[in-house]
Amino acid sequence: MAPNPITCHILDTTTGKPAANVVCSIYKVYIGEGNDDQDQLIETQEAQILARARTNDDGRIPLWVFNPDMSQRKLLATNGIQEADQELQWRELKPGYYKIRFQTGLYFKSQGQTNFHPFVDILFHIDNGSRHYHIPLLLSNYGYTTYKGS
Repeated sequence: MAPNPITCHILDTTTGKPAANVVCSIYKVYIGEGNDDQDQLIETQEAQILARARTNDDGRIPLWVFNPDMSQRKLLATNGIQEADQELQWRELKPGYYKIRFQTGLYFKSQGQTNFHPFVDILFHIDNGSRHYHIPLLLSNYGYTTYKGS
C-alpha cells in the first residue's frame, strides 16, 4: 500500500493559493445508529486520533506523522498502521469512518485575518481499503466546501 492511502490538500480561495502550514489531524471515528421515531440517525460515538501533520507550501500533507508513543501501538495496528523500516507506516487502510480536522482558525490568524470557523471537520466513509482517497478543502474566511477528490 502507498504510504498515504488518505491524502488531502487545502486551497485558500480568498487568495487563490494553497494554504500552507495548516495543522491537520486524521481520526478513526466510531459511530452508532440511533432512531428518533421518524428517521434513522448516524451519530458519532467516539473519535481517536491516528496522526497529525502540517500542509506544505503546496497546501498538501506529504506524510502523516503517527504518534510514536508505545501506548498507541494497539490502536494504530488495529487501523492498519505498523512499523516498517523503523518508522510507522500505513500498511493497510481499514474500511470505516474517518475524519480530518483542519485547523482553519489558526491558519487565518497567522495570516492576520478573521474567520468564522475555528476548524473544519470532514467526516467520510471508506468502503474499499485498497483504494486511495483524496479529501480537498476549498477554504475562505467565512465558508468552505469539499468533494471526493481523485
